[in-house]
Amino acid sequence: MAEKYKVIVDKLELELKRMRAEGKIRLPSESDLCKTYSCSRQTIRAALDVLFQKGLIEKRRGSGSFIAGGTFTNRTVFFMTEDCDRYKSPALITGLKEQLSSYKYELKSISTLGSIKAGKDILLQVISGRPAALIIEPVCDLVPDPNARIIEEIMNMKIPVIFCNSVLGPVHVVPDNKEGGKELTKHFLDTGRKKIACIFRIDDSNGRDRYRGYIDALSDADHFDESRCLLLSYREEKEILSGKYGLLTDFAEDILTDCDAVICQNGMIANLLESILHKKGISVPDDIAVAGFDSFSGYDNEQFCRALAKTAIALAEGKDAKSVTVPVKKAGADQRML
Repeated sequence: MAEKYKVIVDKLELELKRMRAEGKIRLPSESDLCKTYSCSRQTIRAALDVLFQKGLIEKRRGSGSFIAGGTFTNRTVFFMTEDCDRYKSPALITGLKEQLSSYKYELKSISTLGSIKAGKDILLQVISGRPAALIIEPVCDLVPDPNARIIEEIMNMKIPVIFCNSVLGPVHVVPDNKEGGKELTKHFLDTGRKKIACIFRIDDSNGRDRYRGYIDALSDADHFDESRCLLLSYREEKEILSGKYGLLTDFAEDILTDCDAVICQNGMIANLLESILHKKGISVPDDIAVAGFDSFSGYDNEQFCRALAKTAIALAEGKDAKSVTVPVKKAGADQRML
């Protein structure tokens, strides 16, 4: 019985997800469960006891077993990100809300503001609130996360966890950053620009993969030069965006006579660099072209949100779901270049 009831516990937890999605609250009778799983009543009771101890069901004398909370049907998806108002986050959140709403799910987005403690508090809310699913957009996913154990605990509770814009975890939804970095670099090469610099995050899988694509394209053309690369940490990017431009100003000075294009981690960095170059009398894009990765090789937001919502809902309803890599847009001559 020991092994049998554990298998049934896992199956029943998936069944509870389906019941929530369908608005059902009452479990089949013990007799029906015995028939479904071809086992004894003792084994079924052992499995139900485990679910009860986990707080997933409640037992009502004379009535049977019910999903905890009586009429509980959680159709809320949590989205944890650094800042809900930062750069592309509003468009992502709006698109995700629309996609989830079409399936009668709602989105609750919460900002960590880059704080590990705030992230921990949000994860504890997830444990107590037991949402349909949790979507996490990490700050710097190539650095060990002190909250990893809590995330693992959430997964063990059978709450689906999907990583967004990050390759962490068994299920993730990401743009094809490497291909995007390669295509954008090739676009510059094809337009006659050979001395191409870059500014990427190196503690973030998005930046790392964009950098890999950049390296591949330039290495194929025998034009790679590491002295043209500025690789930032999360803290350094944060300082630049908060108005401390020293690192970016020094880099701009270094590339004045040696570069004809710069690919940046995102549009925010690209705009700041363009402003610095303009103050130095450099014509953009005539002298040096500047491109933010997401403006020229980024993903289609609607397609990305659709993939993210479908993945979250499938897992919330106890179905299988695989990681998704969303194709990026091709850089073209019709796009505005800084």
